[in-house]
Amino acid sequence: MGDWTLLEYVAKCLQVLFPVIEADDAYASQMLGYLEALNGGVTTVVDHCHLTREPQLFDAMLDATRKSGIRSFLCYARWEKWPNGTGRKEWQMNQLRRLVKEGTGSDRVTLGLAIDGLGEVFYRELQDELFPFAKESGIDVFSTHTVSKLSGIGPDTISQLAERGMLTQPILFVHCNEMSEEERDKLIAAECGISSTPEIELHMPLGNPVALTADEAGARVGLGVDCSSVVSGEMFSVMRSALQYQRGVENDKLHSQGKLPKYLKRKAGDVFRMATMGGARAIHREHLIGSVEVGKKADLVLINTLTPAMLGAERDPVQAIVMHASVSDVEMVLVDGEVVVDKTRPVSEGAFTRVKWTEEVKRVRESSERMKARISDWNTAEEAGYTRIRDIIGLTDEVCVEKY
Repeated sequence: MGDWTLLEYVAKCLQVLFPVIEADDAYASQMLGYLEALNGGVTTVVDHCHLTREPQLFDAMLDATRKSGIRSFLCYARWEKWPNGTGRKEWQMNQLRRLVKEGTGSDRVTLGLAIDGLGEVFYRELQDELFPFAKESGIDVFSTHTVSKLSGIGPDTISQLAERGMLTQPILFVHCNEMSEEERDKLIAAECGISSTPEIELHMPLGNPVALTADEAGARVGLGVDCSSVVSGEMFSVMRSALQYQRGVENDKLHSQGKLPKYLKRKAGDVFRMATMGGARAIHREHLIGSVEVGKKADLVLINTLTPAMLGAERDPVQAIVMHASVSDVEMVLVDGEVVVDKTRPVSEGAFTRVKWTEEVKRVRESSERMKARISDWNTAEEAGYTRIRDIIGLTDEVCVEKY
């Protein structure tokens, strides 16, 4: 997936891989994603959970989420349509009601809603059904994607929700690459959040990252990964991507005018704050997480400052973490005061305190082989998925080019 565009991801993943995933595969992939995050020093995630094709899939992912030890806002996608699916809306709402009634089984796992969709029917169902259900159930974390007109993924979600008076929820908008100043100001006024994912936005491409400009304007901006199957699953790479992209844009503008900056406008501390407190503010949890303060959750990451990259970090810890640290420098991770990653343990025991890494490796490899076996002709399935997505979005050969 490291060379996939957005269209390839949607075609190959959503159209080819998703339909053959079973509960064991869902568990394995969910656990692997969370262990990668924890290993890289990520203590909290907002998980936009697309894989709700069958009830047992979400149950398996919820089980993996609980066992991993991470803090997760697990946002359930109530798809209004799924290829070849029937009666999905009814059982999905029943599953949501059951989850609200029974709880997630862990204080660290909070149920949220993923609300991607298109068209008048989608917005009407949001207004008439999902938002009232959420209010009644106490659900207050919502995740939705808004990318670009070319991608066809929520290009006007902000305006559509605003026009219908639905920006009254603390919605987390992911990407926002083509967000206008007017839309940005509406998000700020409504105290909605933005999850900017610069590494994958530059990669696919989704558009240029808005992290630092939106933050400067006063928005609640946190940094995200989006897809750890495509790019890195930790914040070090993301922080550097956000910072260096914006520096490059602004430095290039000066160069075009024959000028040089005396000082860099964008600082390491800007993206460090967005990777910590910014994420907490984006989902209105700054009173609980995002910083080390009395009364907050003890979500802590210990960085080894005796590695070659981090030696001397005490002079400016923030700059050292943003510009030099990597996953290998993370020594210990605590979530809610519990040590969930401890790299000082013997290699035979593994760094993860809640699961045995060797068992998870076996589980993932077996899942991979099973899924390969379920797709008899990958090339044919891939081309069919690609064609469906192009038709849905309405892309032509003039827009979707091979050579450039």
